[in-house]
Amino acid sequence: MKEYKSDKESMCYLLMYLDRLGGLCHCISQGQKIVINKKSIKAAEIDSALQFVTSTDRDRDGVVCSDCLYKYLRTLGEVSEGFLTDAEREEMVASYVRDVSVRMAAELSGYSSNGFSDKKYEEHVRLYIKKLNQTRSQWAALTLKLREKNGDKTLTELVDHYRALYRLESVFLFQVLSLDDNPDESDSLGTLRFMVGISEKVIQLSDMIREKTHDLLEREAISEDIQKSLRKHSEKRKETEYKFSNLAKVLGEISAHSDS
Repeated sequence: MKEYKSDKESMCYLLMYLDRLGGLCHCISQGQKIVINKKSIKAAEIDSALQFVTSTDRDRDGVVCSDCLYKYLRTLGEVSEGFLTDAEREEMVASYVRDVSVRMAAELSGYSSNGFSDKKYEEHVRLYIKKLNQTRSQWAALTLKLREKNGDKTLTELVDHYRALYRLESVFLFQVLSLDDNPDESDSLGTLRFMVGISEKVIQLSDMIREKTHDLLEREAISEDIQKSLRKHSEKRKETEYKFSNLAKVLGEISAHSDS
């Protein structure tokens, strides 16, 4: 790293060196450890910041801005200890949770416009929730039908899992729309834990759906009509699982620093 060090104190290459052995982060142009709030920045913190920022800010085509990394380090990194008051930290957590969740809601509902705070966005998400509830009712009716006919237990459970999956998605979206209701009275940490819980349940349900589908196909215990219905919803389930998996990682990162 010495060969790249600049002779000018004002020179900045906008490059960092992550020392994996020493565990710290260095400024390449100045050949010094990067320090914020009198604390050395760890390489692992930069890794976490990169993962978090690239997951939450998707409008930069892969380019991560230094301001975004700095904001993460000052609010969620180890250097934030003693820098933010509890109220300031909670305000930042609320901001992160809202931004991440609103983007997630837009992706789930297929909302393509850039504005997330207008009436058009809210109406779009509410219409999507209505469609989810209609689909959930269809799965519930099929579950009841299978139980009345003493159908295959695994198949009945699989159908009910799909009903629960659509329910969780609609609950999540409704919670997102409620984030702006009485913001002064909202519990940001409680909302964060609720969102994490929903994400984890979606992932667990998706795993169970995968296992039960495999079992039923191997036993040839699914009728052609139900197979068509499952194929129709399988791709959406995979996309939903993927999105909630990413959400769980991001919110889990926020939660870990909020509880510390």
